[in-house]
Formats: sequence, C-alpha cells, structure tokens
Amino acid sequence: MKMLFFLMISAQLAQAAEFDKKVTVNGQCFTETSPDRGTISFVASSVDADAKTAISKATALYEKLRDQLKRSNTKNLELSTSEYTVQEKKEWENNKNVSKGFEARLGLRVTTTDISSLGEIISIAAKAGVKDSHSMNTYLSETKLNDEKKKCLDVAAKNAREKAETLVKSLGAKLGRVLQITEGGAIPPPQPMPMMERGMMKSSDAMAPSIEGQKQNINQTVDVTFAIE
Repeated sequence: MKMLFFLMISAQLAQAAEFDKKVTVNGQCFTETSPDRGTISFVASSVDADAKTAISKATALYEKLRDQLKRSNTKNLELSTSEYTVQEKKEWENNKNVSKGFEARLGLRVTTTDISSLGEIISIAAKAGVKDSHSMNTYLSETKLNDEKKKCLDVAAKNAREKAETLVKSLGAKLGRVLQITEGGAIPPPQPMPMMERGMMKSSDAMAPSIEGQKQNINQTVDVTFAIE
C-alpha cells in the first residue's frame, strides 16, 4: 500500500515537473478569399387612391420581375420575399399632412452563386419596371466559410510549431509533445457593396456591368503549449 502511494506521488511530481518545463506560443494565419454568394433586394411598389388597386399593381410588378428572373440563366438562383407593406402615404403640404393615397410595397431578395451576374439581374429588374434596389452584398456561404476556417487553422497550428521550435532551438533545448491547444481568432462579417437605392437604372438599354465580389479576410489564431525536453 505504501509502495502504491509512493508511486502515485512520484508520478504526480513527474507530471508537475513536465508542466514546469513548457513553452506557449501564438500561431497565426491571415488570408483572404473570394466570396461565393451574391445578393440584392428589389422593391416593387405602387401608389393609388384605392388600397386594393395599389396592391394589385405592386403584385403584378413583383410577379413580372420574379418570372423574368426565373427564366434567366442565373446560376443557383434563390428568390425570397423580403417585405410586404401597405400603408397610407402622406406628404406635408401647407402646414398639414395631405394623403396621397395608399402605397403597396413588395420586396424580392435575389441570391446567386454567380456574383458577376448581379449586374444583369439589375438590368432585368430595370426592364421589368422595378428601379428600387438596395442591399447588394457579397459573402461566403457557410460551407466555404467552414472550409476556409479549417485551412487557416491548419496554417496557424503549423505556424505555432515553427515558432516554438525556433524558440527552444535558440536556447539549446528540444521541443516536446503538445500539452494544450486553444483556438482563437475571428472572421469579420461580409462587407456590403454600397449602391443607389432608387433610380439605379434609368435606361433599360444600358449595358449591364459585371459585378466583382469583395474579398473577405479570414484571421485565425491558436495558442499552443509544448513541453520542453
């Protein structure tokens, strides 16, 4: 029994000594990657003295845009309704609010994997009679985001080992096994691409520009503790 107790104490002391001889370094990865998704929102709107008429006109415009986009050759097109509102429109005239009728608004959010086609999508909307657009944005899908993060983690871990090996070698020691790893770092949110919200395309015959996605930075760090032999 005494021998078992002695062996346990010896093992604990050895483990404590091992943890006393250690080095902790910070591995880093800084890279950038191109987005694989693009999105833009449109609003089909109509103002009329009769609310039902305003809704009917806005709906017709909305469905016209939706149908034309579906017939386009846009890759991996995703369409979703982003807003639907009907409210009385008033303007300040002669020191009082004057009713101008009812405004109906239907929003359509367009997402695609073909970022360069966003310009053509804007042109399609203009030809359909929808000129109110906003929130153009390019971003990384969850799948690509996770893949890029894993790649960056691998780079950061290798960077940590290289740093540790340089440190211990310069002091005449030898790098041992990994004792602890802590993930750090963060991925910033996608940056929106500013655009004019109204009257963006005044001519339906204007040449559609090819949109370029803004690259996104990916930063990842790991804190790694190694034993020193």
